[in-house]
Amino acid sequence: MKKISCWADLRPYGFDVLTGEACGLMYRVLLDVTEHGRKVIGKCFGMPEPRLAEAWNRGDPKDPHVGSIMLSPELLAPIGVFALLESGCKEVWLYANGSLRGIEPADTEELIDRCRGMAPEAHVRTLRYGGTAGDRNVHTMTGRVE
Repeated sequence: MKKISCWADLRPYGFDVLTGEACGLMYRVLLDVTEHGRKVIGKCFGMPEPRLAEAWNRGDPKDPHVGSIMLSPELLAPIGVFALLESGCKEVWLYANGSLRGIEPADTEELIDRCRGMAPEAHVRTLRYGGTAGDRNVHTMTGRVE
């Protein structure tokens, strides 16, 4: 199982938190992203090729930063959902406090049942790819996906 409850938890998915001081409203957080992070952003917002601002730092030479973005606190959950699903989780549980738990294919039913039983009132929603085209649905009249 994987868990996301803060911006720092998105690091393995291609997001590097830089600062909250870049936003003139003191509302958004500035993040540099790798190619994997850029793809997660594209998936979340339905943009196959999102164009980002220039990266502030180079990142790891093996996985360099390809751009930057400022995101509000409310976007942690949606970005986290797609980060977990794109990393191979078969489903993601959203909790009332905005945290996420990703259920991996290798997680045993015993572990899943044990976690499901912990604070069931806090579990708000289960999300998984289930559209007719993965994360999207095929338009019936045209056959279009994007």
